[in-house]
Amino acid sequence: MLKKHLFATMIKKLIRIQLLILCFSFIAFSSFSQNNHDAKLIGGMYLNAGYLKSIDDIALGIGGKMAFKVCDNFRIGCEGYGSSATYKKDGSFYSIGWGGVLGEFILPYKKSLFIVGITIGGGSNRQMEIVVDNNSSDAFDYVKWDKKGSFITSPFISYEYKISSKANLSAKLDYVTSPSGDIFHKGIRLYVGCLFNMIN
Repeated sequence: MLKKHLFATMIKKLIRIQLLILCFSFIAFSSFSQNNHDAKLIGGMYLNAGYLKSIDDIALGIGGKMAFKVCDNFRIGCEGYGSSATYKKDGSFYSIGWGGVLGEFILPYKKSLFIVGITIGGGSNRQMEIVVDNNSSDAFDYVKWDKKGSFITSPFISYEYKISSKANLSAKLDYVTSPSGDIFHKGIRLYVGCLFNMIN
């Protein structure tokens, strides 16, 4: 329980830091907007949240990506994220970490970028569930623990809005899945973040 509490506290602190970064980026760069999308290398961080129907709860997390523009309409790169949820109000929890190589097709329009892509890589998810045996006259609790690594694919769509020659605000939707079925709980995740143009 102590480890779970420390983990939740760390996630909350990381989320606060990321929100501060996003606010600072918007304030600092919004007055210098330009209309080009010439960045060769971008990188930044995202917050993510998603509803996992099988446990009826919201998973929250943080992560980031880096991508290199190989031509006008295509980028390749890598990304990695973590996400966790505490559910059933009894200390049961689920967490997943994943990452891999991404490819994304880009459609620029004025200050906007519309993007469709996929990430291919690996991940590991774990779950601790506290189970109450109500069928026994001596009702008792026991703990189920599962942990699996898996090959993952994650198709996504995203949108970037250029707030300056150095930064884009970004929103993204994805769906992490495994061909082998080793992801315990799946669902669509929403990401909000800020990407910085590292090489123009």
